[in-house]
Amino acid sequence: MLSKMRERVKPWIESAARPFVNVGISPNQITLFGLLTGVLAAFLFGIGKPRLAGIAILACGFFDVIDGAVARLSSSVTKFGGFLDSVFDRVTDSAIFIGIMFGGLVSLWGHPLWFWPSLALAGSFLVSYTRARAEAAGTGKLAVGIAERAERLAILAIGGLLNLTGYAVI
Repeated sequence: MLSKMRERVKPWIESAARPFVNVGISPNQITLFGLLTGVLAAFLFGIGKPRLAGIAILACGFFDVIDGAVARLSSSVTKFGGFLDSVFDRVTDSAIFIGIMFGGLVSLWGHPLWFWPSLALAGSFLVSYTRARAEAAGTGKLAVGIAERAERLAILAIGGLLNLTGYAVI
């Protein structure tokens, strides 16, 4: 859903990315910042600070959007960079849901604390995996589906900020 808005917000994304290009920060460094802020969010969820975790997720999402724009603006798009971004996204998603489990933030409807975050993590992997497999099978670039990474991060950030992490996970 948010990927459909990408063209409309592209000028704003590029203007946010330009300072990174101007000071020479590489797209891979920004990808690493995204990973680190995602791991910080996981830690904050794990110690029961969902509101701070929500802020960290917003920063993580910002870096996730900016790294690709920096790569395009600086003419430094590489296959390795795309691979690194994809792998770090999965590591970040895993860390966040593990942090939520560890923090015991999803004890809804009598299910064990690990139940809903585990389902959400499996679902998050399936979204990217099924798209990648379909594209590899020759469907072309797909821009369909629900709960892509941007939506998941937004939902988790809002849930954290409102101290409704359990509902955001579900």
